[in-house]
Amino acid sequence: MFRKSGLQRRKEIKAARLERVKRSEVDVYSEVVPKGALPANTEILREINPLERLPNFYIDRHFICKDCESHEIWTAKQQKWWYEIARGSIASKAVRCRSCRYKEKRRKEEARRVHLEGLARKYNK
Repeated sequence: MFRKSGLQRRKEIKAARLERVKRSEVDVYSEVVPKGALPANTEILREINPLERLPNFYIDRHFICKDCESHEIWTAKQQKWWYEIARGSIASKAVRCRSCRYKEKRRKEEARRVHLEGLARKYNK
């Protein structure tokens, strides 16, 4: 019997999620919460975004990474964390996959380090 590796299984799960998300276009502002959606805590969202239109629930969303152009899923659980725990703007959307976010973070840290070293050399002459 052939067993799939964890990587193969994760790819299958990702492909299935992507298909499901592409098929279902749901209005997150409607009062009817679809099966599998995570309800939004509108009290927390109202504190952070008082003037924005707020979703009633989160669903998995499809996006294309702006760096590597891979098709990705921004899961409802990740959205709930971003908007309610990390207190991100409700107008923001995912634009980079996990690996590209990590690369961008390292690039910024390196640029910051080089900049601060340059300032230190400039003022410590």
